[in-house]
Amino acid sequence: MSHNRRRILGAALALPAALTATNLLVAAPAVAAGGVEAQPWTDLLLEPGVTAQPGATPQVRLITIAGTVFLQARGSVTCNLAADTKVATLPAGLRPTALVRATAPRNNSQGINACRFEANTAGSLTIYGGNSGNPITWVQFDSVQTIWR
Repeated sequence: MSHNRRRILGAALALPAALTATNLLVAAPAVAAGGVEAQPWTDLLLEPGVTAQPGATPQVRLITIAGTVFLQARGSVTCNLAADTKVATLPAGLRPTALVRATAPRNNSQGINACRFEANTAGSLTIYGGNSGNPITWVQFDSVQTIWR
C-alpha cells in the first residue's frame, strides 16, 4: 500500500514540473513585443590610480529590452580603494537622470566579496565599501546591469 502512495505522490510532484517545462519550450520570448536595442560599448574615463586590467577595458552601454532601458557594464579595474572613491566618469551621453546603483564583485577580503557601484547625474561612477583595514584592490563590472533613468 505505501508503495502505491509513493508512486502517486511522485507522479503528482512531477506533473507540475513537466507542465512548466512544456510551457517554457513553447513560450514566446519576453522581448518579442518590444524588441532589443543595444548601443555600442563606450569606454569609461578612469580616474588616476585606477587602471584597466589587461584585456578587460571598462566599458558601458545602454540596452533597451521591451521598452525598459538598462545600463550594462563590463571589464575590470585594479585599484587601491581605502574609502568610498570615484573611479570613473561616464561618457556625456550615458549619464542618468537619477542616482543608480548596482553590486559588483571585488577582491574577497575578510569575507566581503562585493561592493556598491553607483552612478550619479553628473556621471561620477563611485565604488563604495573599501576601508583602510579592507581595501578594494580590484572590481569587475561584468555583472553590473541596472535600470537606467
